[in-house]
Amino acid sequence: MKPIVRYALLLSAVVIAGGGIAAAQMDKKPAGQMPSYAKAYPASGHARGAAKFFRYDLNHDGKVTRDEMNRVLAQEFSQIAGSAPAIGQAQFIAYRMKDLRAHTQQMFRRADWNNDGRLSLEEYITSERTRFERADRAGTGVVSCGAQPSHAKTGSQRRGRSGGRGFCKVADLNHDGQVTHAEFDKAMQQEFAAAAKGGSLSEQAYFSMIAAHVQASDARKFARLDNNHDGKVDRSEFAASQTRYFTRLDRNHDGVVTRDEFYAGRRTASAYHRKPDRG
Repeated sequence: MKPIVRYALLLSAVVIAGGGIAAAQMDKKPAGQMPSYAKAYPASGHARGAAKFFRYDLNHDGKVTRDEMNRVLAQEFSQIAGSAPAIGQAQFIAYRMKDLRAHTQQMFRRADWNNDGRLSLEEYITSERTRFERADRAGTGVVSCGAQPSHAKTGSQRRGRSGGRGFCKVADLNHDGQVTHAEFDKAMQQEFAAAAKGGSLSEQAYFSMIAAHVQASDARKFARLDNNHDGKVDRSEFAASQTRYFTRLDRNHDGVVTRDEFYAGRRTASAYHRKPDRG
């Protein structure tokens, strides 16, 4: 996966960790611990979304109440803002990036096959190509950027849209709304060449490359949260997008989101129903 896509996965892990640390602990569960059912799903986009959402399940009973979600969001906000009524962009980005180096170290070491402390182009490209192929769900060698209307797409194309948007940030070289395998390889090689010294990437260079993408993404996210464009995000703005998300998921409007509701209408629902611990 291209770093611009890889950081999206990384951000999910950072947000999950931050949410767990901030959340009030019911039944004395360790901070940051995901419910076992959230960990059990395959490493798909929907499964990562489930893990992120179900960090709100404070008592690990397999469902999220509106109160649980509000408590976690309030405490996440307090972790960033302290006693202030609002947070600035620098505070927001710093909080989101607080675990970034540890995560990138793990990623770097997994990619460094020969353990020489540097990534060659071959080491770098191999892991990236594997991730591209995962995003290419239809096996066509092309990842859609999601520019087409959803009704004009096949199911596999629709499922690839989120990954496509990430790829297109850097890899849609001809700006035609899709990324081919050849474009992806070329863009990946260009980014590697820009960051590498002596034909390889150091751990610090690798971290700096990902950190730049994360910072840019978080700046865009902050701007979306800043609804009144005053350069700050207050508690209500901070919670607004997740509150809307909860409302969409709560299909029967009872103030609770179950795993069935979360997966309703999704391909991964079938994977969930095969889990013996679905509760």
